[in-house]
Amino acid sequence: MTGGVRKFYPEVRLKRLLAGPGGIRTQDALDCADRGLEGIRAHCLDAIDAKIEKIMNLAKSGEPGSLRECYTLSNEVFGEAGAFQLDELSAAAHSLCSLTSDSASDNIPIKAIIVHVDAMRALRTPALADNRDLRRAVLAELRGLVSRVAAPHGAN
Repeated sequence: MTGGVRKFYPEVRLKRLLAGPGGIRTQDALDCADRGLEGIRAHCLDAIDAKIEKIMNLAKSGEPGSLRECYTLSNEVFGEAGAFQLDELSAAAHSLCSLTSDSASDNIPIKAIIVHVDAMRALRTPALADNRDLRRAVLAELRGLVSRVAAPHGAN
């Protein structure tokens, strides 16, 4: 018996397909995807706006499970806004996710959720969307709000 190591490299179908002729270049595929996103942008932004309004209605309802639903919707807004390069809107939704991630807690002030919803609404307006410094200030305030709300939870 020899002490040598035998290596076995199975054929990977994907590797063979990628090496073959045909297909499109990566940049062409990305450009095509961007065009596809632009084609549905207005519809998706309307859906994001509807989710923001639903978050507001859920927050005001105070129904059991509403915080969990607020988290789910804000997580969807986070991803969808990011797909359309609405970075600050995505960050505001992420901040709301951070706030509502502990949905078992009844200590999350509804006003903090409402502030996030108002911020997301504002970030959808052209006046705020065109002002980078103001967008950054809004996000800084949201981060501060979340840390103040979370501080009592960490002290327990």
